Amino acid sequence: MSVGKGKHFVIKHVFENVKSLTSDEFANGAVEKHFDAFWKIRLYKHKDGDITPSLFCDSFETGHWSINTTCNVLVNGKPFKTGLNFEFGENSTNLNYWYIFNKDFHKYRIKDSVRIEFQVKIDKMTGSFRSFDDDVSKESSDVVLVVGDHKFYVCKTYLSYHSAYFKSLFSENPEESEQSIIELKDVEFVDFHIFLGIIYGFLAVKGSNVQTLLALADFFAAKIVMERCEMFLMSTSSKNDVVEKFQLSLKYKMNNLKNKCLSEMNKKTDFVGLAPENSDDYSTETWKQLYLTVVNFIK
Repeated sequence: MSVGKGKHFVIKHVFENVKSLTSDEFANGAVEKHFDAFWKIRLYKHKDGDITPSLFCDSFETGHWSINTTCNVLVNGKPFKTGLNFEFGENSTNLNYWYIFNKDFHKYRIKDSVRIEFQVKIDKMTGSFRSFDDDVSKESSDVVLVVGDHKFYVCKTYLSYHSAYFKSLFSENPEESEQSIIELKDVEFVDFHIFLGIIYGFLAVKGSNVQTLLALADFFAAKIVMERCEMFLMSTSSKNDVVEKFQLSLKYKMNNLKNKCLSEMNKKTDFVGLAPENSDDYSTETWKQLYLTVVNFIK
């Protein structure tokens, strides 16, 4: 996929209480969607008081993707960097290799707040960028789900097949089923985009989004998303994640993951960390399985 010459957008954010930021602290601007990718500005404060503005981009796509850009950076309306060429991609999502030195704050009128602006021109895009508000989605849609200021054009039948929540919303609630636009609350639009992307099969579960997806899969009763999260957790491993995975397996009733965690426990497992704050959080069967596992190590 390529984008014609001159495609551009502006993203800006005012960071308040800059002086109150502690050393090594990040402040994030709102996530915005431009050209089917997600962008945000981040401000980082160094130990010596210097600050670094950054531009983040992520597409959440599987496989290779890249966005070649030319950027100008303005600080409180004054040019700071111009003509920056940077290629965003799955392994390079952050443009941030400069400092605004504390001694130069007066040049950019930085006091207790600062307005950071990125003027971005997209020179080229490669990869498969999918969206829920493009012409293809609109043509095949029979309902629009609204999350914040963002619209998702989807198919009732397909979504109902994969989500008991939406099946009930569309089929069992006459008032909702007749509506062509439905607002969803208490969900972030980026998270919902990834959630739908898993259902539609063009996005993959990652370590950075698995817990959010589990919560959404549970809320929307989306079995396919829950299964893919469980498969991801079962396919990845580290020495220190058995406790966390076991707790997730119980919280979201992922029995295959639970059994795998039990089989991987050993003498070095943090069994104290496995103990819940409330003993009633574990079923009698779970306590029995843990007991037998521990006993096996002290025979």
